[in-house]
Formats: sequence, C-alpha cells, structure tokens
Amino acid sequence: MDSNERVDEFLKLQEKGISLEEIASTLGVKPQTLRKDLNKSGYKSIKGKYVKNNSFEQVKFKETDIIATVEKPPSKNKSTKPKKDKKINITQEDLDKLCEVYDWYLSVRDFKSLKRKKNKKDIAIDFEPTEDKNVSLKVDKGVWEDFLRLCSNSGYDRKTIVTQALSDFMKVHNDLL
Repeated sequence: MDSNERVDEFLKLQEKGISLEEIASTLGVKPQTLRKDLNKSGYKSIKGKYVKNNSFEQVKFKETDIIATVEKPPSKNKSTKPKKDKKINITQEDLDKLCEVYDWYLSVRDFKSLKRKKNKKDIAIDFEPTEDKNVSLKVDKGVWEDFLRLCSNSGYDRKTIVTQALSDFMKVHNDLL
C-alpha cells in the first residue's frame, strides 16, 4: 500500500472516530509514518483531527524528481504567520542551469550603478594653504576607517581634508576661540 492509499484509508477510518494510533496499527505502519504521509499530502492536525491544509500546494516541475511546496497567498479574512522555508530537491542538471544563469547575470549586469555618483555636495575646500605643522593625534578606530574611506572617495589628500574639517569646526564654535 503506497502513501496515497494509506492517506485515503486513514481519512475513511478517521470519519468513524478511530484514533491515529489504532488506524496506524490497522494499516501496519508506525504512527510517525502515517503522520509523515498526511503532512506530505497537505493535511494538518487541528484538535486531533486531520484536515486538508489549503495554504500550501505541491507542485511538480516537468517530469523530473523536483517537488516543491509552494505557499498560496493568504485569503483576505485570515491572518497567517510566516511559514518556515521548505526544502526543494533539485537535480544536478537544474543546478547547472541555475549556475549558467547566474554567470550570465554577472557578465551583463550594469556596473555603473555600483560606482559612486558625484554630486554637488562634494567636499568644498575654502582655506589658503600655508606652512604645515606635524602633529600626532589619537583617533577612534571606526572614525579613522571612515575618514580613510572618505579620503579615497574624494580627490583630496588627508592633510587637506583634516585641515578643512578643523577649519569648519572652528567656524561653528567661533565663540570658544
């Protein structure tokens, strides 16, 4: 007796009020096996009685051994919790096709969207360079890494950007000078 026949027989016996354990022993299988067959067939236990679960549908792709469980969109009247991801079995041939599509995507995608766009709010340098002064400072590591990223994305060196930043800060806090 295959799993579909077991499920059909189970449903008939369930209507007569027989428990899952008794039905399993009648069919000559373990209760776990019967539950597994019911779950695979889309049945769900509600208050001890198995009923068809309409939120999922089994889909078979082509004539291969791929079977996926696809969630149907919830009805407007029911509020459903998100379901855990289901496993999908795929063949090596299908995996190779997916890899080919991914390689094609990498070769044709538009890399311009990944490049930094220049905008009008770029760094404005408005001081007159004078004599340099060497200093040693301790700076927070994260701030320094962000600063180095800023320097690499702009056309200015570290000295120029630090000088402009200090100059802007002193203009804001002019009352403390």
